[in-house]
Amino acid sequence: MEGQKHMPANNRKAKTKSEGPVAPSSSSAERARLEGVAVRHHARRARAYIVLVMVALAATLSAATYAWFTSNMKVNTNSVSVHSDTSKLVLELGDADAGSWSQQGDASLASTANGAVTLYPVSTFDLNGFAACAQNNSAGDATVFEQAKDNGSAFYHGWIDLRPAITGTGANKVKGKVSLYLAESLVPQGADAELLRAARVGIKISSGGQVLATNIFELDSSDGGHRGEHPATAPAGLAGYTEGMLLGWQNGQLACGANVTQDPAAFTLDTSETAERPQNSLATLALGQTYRLDIYYYIEGTDPDSADYLHQDPGTLHLALFATLDGE
Repeated sequence: MEGQKHMPANNRKAKTKSEGPVAPSSSSAERARLEGVAVRHHARRARAYIVLVMVALAATLSAATYAWFTSNMKVNTNSVSVHSDTSKLVLELGDADAGSWSQQGDASLASTANGAVTLYPVSTFDLNGFAACAQNNSAGDATVFEQAKDNGSAFYHGWIDLRPAITGTGANKVKGKVSLYLAESLVPQGADAELLRAARVGIKISSGGQVLATNIFELDSSDGGHRGEHPATAPAGLAGYTEGMLLGWQNGQLACGANVTQDPAAFTLDTSETAERPQNSLATLALGQTYRLDIYYYIEGTDPDSADYLHQDPGTLHLALFATLDGE
């Protein structure tokens, strides 16, 4: 991010009433069609489309929006396939403990929230611990911080199980590793830029309790027009903190870390006719193994553009996954 990093302090007073539930668009299934796209060096492709619906930043996310995950199984198979059979790669979404998996339609997203969620500026550098401003000094700087608990009171955290699998005849002959990417831009179409500048989308993938990959994506790196309304971030007594770092919560106390936000473009599939794999993958997965996919949505409080969240511009974010199988 350019410019000075700050943390809003007494913005908890800006809570507004809920805008009401927002349902995923029925057009999301049509967005899953990328027929004819050629991606180098892979034999099979699948994509599970996940629709993440957001409302005004200071408003609430109603319980009705928790069915955010939609999987569309229009999988391309072509002459590059390593097997001449009907097998295809799919991304199954569901609840492993309940034995409930879906390859199409909606799958429910579990959440820490009990009812509606109100989003407030927080900060994290690892998606494990979040910090929130609790007090300003006489100059208006944000100096005292507290833990932002993962209970739906300040940021959104939801999760679902993910399992790459091969279906069809010849499935038992297929071997290889699955690479997971973003299928399209995270930036909402038609959304006011002021909503995007301090918003963050965090994606964490784990298996058996072990975190395999953590990515925090910045939706817009441009400067906003309300930075003058934002108090400075000056955590009292925090060793090692320098301007521009992110805050978090570790071992029961305030902590700081480097700004690890990334541009989602490096993880996103190019949809042109000469499409190539993205530069980076979200994770490398094994066929038939169950993974947990955690999604976080929050306002990064150290970003001076988080003052823009007070303007409450609504928007919709579509999160789409694209998987490729590298055969052995």
